[in-house]
Amino acid sequence: MKLNKVLALALSGVMAVSMLAGCSGNPADGEQGNNQGDTTVDTSVASVLNDEQADTDNKVKVDFTYSNSLETALKKTLDVTGVVKANAAETYLKNVLQVEDVTVGNFYGSQGQQSGSNKEGKQTAVFIYRYNNGLTDTGIAKDVYNKYLDSALEKLTENYTKSNVKWSYSYTGEVAMSKVEKDNQTYTYIAFVMTCNTTKALAD
Repeated sequence: MKLNKVLALALSGVMAVSMLAGCSGNPADGEQGNNQGDTTVDTSVASVLNDEQADTDNKVKVDFTYSNSLETALKKTLDVTGVVKANAAETYLKNVLQVEDVTVGNFYGSQGQQSGSNKEGKQTAVFIYRYNNGLTDTGIAKDVYNKYLDSALEKLTENYTKSNVKWSYSYTGEVAMSKVEKDNQTYTYIAFVMTCNTTKALAD
């Protein structure tokens, strides 16, 4: 009889510990990561952006490359934020990259910004778009370019002269993608890092 009581008390203790473990504030294994979808993306999206530019009469063509380091930073962002609006992910990504961000429209080389207040050095723009409309990765790249990038890039210039000073602007672009799954939907995030490098010299 005493043995049965001892066994019963022991079993009760095990159950109590199990219940306490189940009620802890930590999520169960896999709970934080089970929204992450297939992270395989089509890295040819950079070529798509460059091809789209080739068909325009923009004065400046920005050579986009696919960046694995940017993809890693984007994945790190989405691992923390989960599915969020693009501007929320964008804010976090800027912190991950540790960059001081401006918009492309505020690059010194963008029309309307050139002036004697230009400064030599590099400006960086970071931005993200989110899709869950079933487009392919290359379709997303084309859509982003035609809806958003083209209008920004067409305002960029290569040089500007004022008061016998010639300001010159060179540009680079990086792109990356990552995906998150939630509620049976796949959300694709496409991120960009663009730079404008400004130099000056005496005009000819």
